[in-house]
Amino acid sequence: MKSSIIVTVVASAVMLSGCAKVKPETVQAANGSSVKVLSIGAQADLNNNRIPDAHLREVNPSHFATGMGIAVLGALTGNINSGDFDKENYKGSAVDTLPNPTKTYFVPKAKQSLKRWLDENGKGNTYKQELSIGYATWALIYRDMGTDNSVYQLKYKVLFYKRPESGNAFSAYTVAECAPVPVEAPLSEWHADNYKKVTVETNKYMDACLLEFNNQIPRLLK
Repeated sequence: MKSSIIVTVVASAVMLSGCAKVKPETVQAANGSSVKVLSIGAQADLNNNRIPDAHLREVNPSHFATGMGIAVLGALTGNINSGDFDKENYKGSAVDTLPNPTKTYFVPKAKQSLKRWLDENGKGNTYKQELSIGYATWALIYRDMGTDNSVYQLKYKVLFYKRPESGNAFSAYTVAECAPVPVEAPLSEWHADNYKKVTVETNKYMDACLLEFNNQIPRLLK
């Protein structure tokens, strides 16, 4: 029996092009160096065409079985590839009480790292091009479709990108990303104590990604 998959338009995607522009914040060093930092959802074209997770997304096997939709921009135009029907692309269910913590936990630490780097290496430069920190994936996704599908992986990804200083608005971005190896646990453990394990493990992911961000600063600020 053939199963049909209904492609639903993700409402937030419709708003991406029409939303108000987020203003960057300036990181300034004591020596006068500065760079503007933009904290936003990662651009879909830099994120495998995926719509960023503004809240924790939970994907279980029923989301495939019932065809609840995919979270890729191609769903808006019908330009969908077979690879888009991967479980990681399923829209699933958003946990509205858990906004993506990248902006509140990761970004402030990244700004501190940037300031330290500028203090030591900035030489008074004022960088023209904005450095974007884009939240991408934050999701609990079932591991497999087997008889024991209670095990879920917590996935997280953040992107860092900036155009070269010698470039312009049409120049390609220098891009780096961090996606730690996902932790696995039964869904009941992830749900316990108001998703406490999700918060703890996500903070560990972001701490690891901060180290990667620190490594990428010289490349990003070229």
